[in-house]
Amino acid sequence: MCNAPTECGATQGCVAGRCLPDGGVPAIQSARRLVYAPVDVAFIHRGDSATGGAPPPIAPLGRASDGSALLLLRFDVPLAKDANVLEAYLDLQRTSVVDVDPTPISLHAARIAGPWDGRSISWAMQPRIEDTRSAATVVGPATGRLVRVDVRDLVLRWRLHEPSDHGIAIVADATSATGMAFALSPVEENDDSNELSAKSAPVFGGAREPSRDSERTREVSGPRLELYVK
Repeated sequence: MCNAPTECGATQGCVAGRCLPDGGVPAIQSARRLVYAPVDVAFIHRGDSATGGAPPPIAPLGRASDGSALLLLRFDVPLAKDANVLEAYLDLQRTSVVDVDPTPISLHAARIAGPWDGRSISWAMQPRIEDTRSAATVVGPATGRLVRVDVRDLVLRWRLHEPSDHGIAIVADATSATGMAFALSPVEENDDSNELSAKSAPVFGGAREPSRDSERTREVSGPRLELYVK
């Protein structure tokens, strides 16, 4: 896994999230790319209360003051039992509206094995989380805006359509003073002041038109599930 060319050494390049020799072609080159928005999202941390149905616009993961925080996501992905999933990533978009500590953090995906509802969830009522030893992704100040977390092993289980599968939890393994902030819904960053402007309530599971309000703003999208299937 890689998020930037500097992670792959002098003789390799970062191609489609993998370190490959110069000129290498990833196995997903001929695969079909599918992208899904979550149908439910929640961000919970110790001491919080019920969300009331709306996640915050950003989620700081790996913050030392609440390093046990969890990002919960559920997707509606109709995978056939014989689907050949070559790669699967949870794509997160970093935001620049929060100053970050230079210390890198590490993220990995876990399986949500109990029911939950983003309209009423809280830290005290969180679902059961199963750690599946998924590959970790290191995120630091030099990491690009797009951060990919490997979730292939979790997605492969979805082909069995087990009733105990309730989505993906993103967990921070290492923390820093500030953690790293990720967008949970489409938001706009002002290029001059770095102020965050939350757009209208997110429509989970659907596409949105990019904002054209001003050329001096840029939109940061929420989480997406990216699959490469043959």
